[in-house]
Amino acid sequence: MNIKEATDQIEGAVRAYLSHDEHGIYRIPSRMQRPIIMMGPPGVGKTAIAAQIADELGINFVSYSITHHTRQSALGLPYIATAEFGGREYRVSRYTMSEIIAAVWDAIEATGVSEGILFLDEVNCASETLMPSMLQFLQYKTFGQHRLPEGWAIVCAGNPPEYNRAAREFDPAMMDRLKRIDVEPDLDVWQDYAAAHGVHPAITTYLANKPQNFFRVRASGSGARIVTARGWEDLSRMILAYEREGLPVDGALVAQYLQDREVAEDFTLYFELFAKYQDDYKVADILAGKTDEAVLARAQAAAFDERVAVVNLLLAAVTSEVHAADAAEKALRATRDDLVAWKGELEGATVSAANAGNGASTSDGSASASDVPADPLASIDARLASVRKKDADARARGVASEDRQLAGVMHADFLGRCRMAVARVAQEHAGADPYEAARSVFNDLVRETASSQTEAATRLDRALGFLDTAFGDGQEMLVFTSRVATDPVATHFIAAHGPKSFAAHARALMFDERGLDLLKRLEALG
Repeated sequence: MNIKEATDQIEGAVRAYLSHDEHGIYRIPSRMQRPIIMMGPPGVGKTAIAAQIADELGINFVSYSITHHTRQSALGLPYIATAEFGGREYRVSRYTMSEIIAAVWDAIEATGVSEGILFLDEVNCASETLMPSMLQFLQYKTFGQHRLPEGWAIVCAGNPPEYNRAAREFDPAMMDRLKRIDVEPDLDVWQDYAAAHGVHPAITTYLANKPQNFFRVRASGSGARIVTARGWEDLSRMILAYEREGLPVDGALVAQYLQDREVAEDFTLYFELFAKYQDDYKVADILAGKTDEAVLARAQAAAFDERVAVVNLLLAAVTSEVHAADAAEKALRATRDDLVAWKGELEGATVSAANAGNGASTSDGSASASDVPADPLASIDARLASVRKKDADARARGVASEDRQLAGVMHADFLGRCRMAVARVAQEHAGADPYEAARSVFNDLVRETASSQTEAATRLDRALGFLDTAFGDGQEMLVFTSRVATDPVATHFIAAHGPKSFAAHARALMFDERGLDLLKRLEALG
């Protein structure tokens, strides 16, 4: 199955494993929760699946590559202890806690969340000395004498032997205890992912024209020739960073990520051509409503590969703005919740202080700690510190998506701006209401966010208008609307903020199955 189907299957399994009955008991007992094993070529996105699911479910994610472990680190170090059996004392072997099990407990301690996914990569490539312990863990969820806590799903990844000479096939009895999912690379699914995650438009356009170069893992006389989905995404991040820094992207850089000389040289030549498209088509002007008639005429006369380049340039610019506007909305909601809770703290402290003034006290006659009025600035500082720590912890664990990270940064920024207003009134206007100062800033943030949402919707409408004028409801419009509709953030944004022109074009494209599907999704959200 492709990566999207695998994601749905694994998320469904993890949700089922972590579900409780009316008594709070796990519906599927831990011993009957089969470890999930994804088998597929390297670089197809197996690790990303597990991390994404953990992020979406709000649970822990602990990842280990089994090839980096010895029997001692996975099982724990042996030591001699004493034990009494049948009235006699014996010397017995015990084991310290497994590094892997200890990491699970560390994650629980750090986050306060008891559930999670333990991801074990290259599980069928364990060393000969570690393999028996690995099989025991998959079967009984124990390393040595230490059991994986309840509420943790085991998700593994492995490479078939044709991709990894160190890989071993599990015997049938072992496989009967696992939930196996075979994952294959699928360019169409990856293109949807790429559009939603800001992969450089030169890459998405190139692969639309050269799909045969999307995935290559093969041996040659001079070593393995490897081009994977992971390689394309990592190259995209590097190209974007190079462009921001004004650095030239050349064949030497490309070859470090696309380790097949033929593909690397071909993409390097295409990238030079694509850079010219970027200069010629002036996407910023199109989205600002300043379409040049010469640019429009060139698009209409262009070959199909150049038209696809224009589509992807517009798509990259529009989705970036939509995701930013969506992140701002999420940050705004989180900030609102913080301010409501903060206001409750202040009001609660005021009531307690009033009670203390009326003679209320503890049993020993002294005022309780809660009777002391809260310091508004110290209180909001504590909330801001908590938000920043949570954001930093998520980034450090590497489980938060880029959208979630952006929302976290904005959340801290928004709350920080409210805090500055509270500090200012405390210094300049003694006796002023600190909550009203924060609320005034929040209202400004609401207006700023609404303006950015309106602008993002307007620019999406302009992109659609340009494509409609240049190409009509042809393949170019179908590619654009399909990519937007497969992005959950974009579909949610359009349902809430428009533009209406998107639904109109989707309806015009209903002759295509994907067009019908995207229209149903929009109507469901609406």
